[in-house]
Amino acid sequence: MQLLFRSEIPSFAWQFRDYIRKKYQIELILQQEKTDMRQNVIAVYLSGNSEQTAAILQDLAEFHRNPFDERYERASWETGDVSSGSHSLKELAENSSQGIKQQLLKTGPVTLLITLICIIVYGFEISGMAEQIMQFAHFPYEFGENQQIWRYFTHSLVHLSSMHITFNLVWWWIFGGAIERYFGSTKLIIIYVLAAFATGVTQNFASGPHFFGLSGVVYAVLGYVFVADKFSPNNRFNLPSGFFNVLIIGIALGFVTPLIGIKMGNTAHITGLLVGLILAFLQEKIGKKSK
Repeated sequence: MQLLFRSEIPSFAWQFRDYIRKKYQIELILQQEKTDMRQNVIAVYLSGNSEQTAAILQDLAEFHRNPFDERYERASWETGDVSSGSHSLKELAENSSQGIKQQLLKTGPVTLLITLICIIVYGFEISGMAEQIMQFAHFPYEFGENQQIWRYFTHSLVHLSSMHITFNLVWWWIFGGAIERYFGSTKLIIIYVLAAFATGVTQNFASGPHFFGLSGVVYAVLGYVFVADKFSPNNRFNLPSGFFNVLIIGIALGFVTPLIGIKMGNTAHITGLLVGLILAFLQEKIGKKSK
């Protein structure tokens, strides 16, 4: 049997199986397995050789680029059944919803800790302690503050508006959580520490110490996920096509938003993205050499 891909979201496996069933009248094999980190996944296999193997692999590449395309869901609704190894339409809908909820709710301790700290800090800010928090957490610039080590990192835990914290934590929760599940808590800690420090240094050099937010670290996480996904033979994160283009557009918009009165830490964003890209690239290269 040829492994096509594994997914923590059952609906992805079912929908691709049903799409191939409808298009080629070929039945893929689904098996529940556990990863090295004891996570439950659904593995999708192609049994034996087929004249359509090359075409199925091309369909798989298109599926990885956009697994949310409506044609896959439509195929499940049209071909799902209750035979052995299949799922009824009702079960598919229920399990798909449950799988997505589990994916969103399941998180590691580092992802959760940073999220909670940011929320708690923001809660104190809006309760009237914003000035005290910013004085305590800003990047060092006065005499003696360079020895206060926490300042090189705490700037990333303070946010300036509800939109600011919501945007950052959504991306941190989804992609930081994905990194922690696949590569472990230590890896995410390394990314956070290096990105928070590097983005603080470069943004301070570019604009002074008056900057806050997790966005530099978030860009590091997104860059890391992008490279790690590209190096994976099975596109472990199932990123949609154009993912990297969205990152570049986001950075480009940061240079335009001052025209409408919104200032962004462009230097921190660029630095964070580079940190994530480099860390993931080095990991993949070192991993291949050690094999």
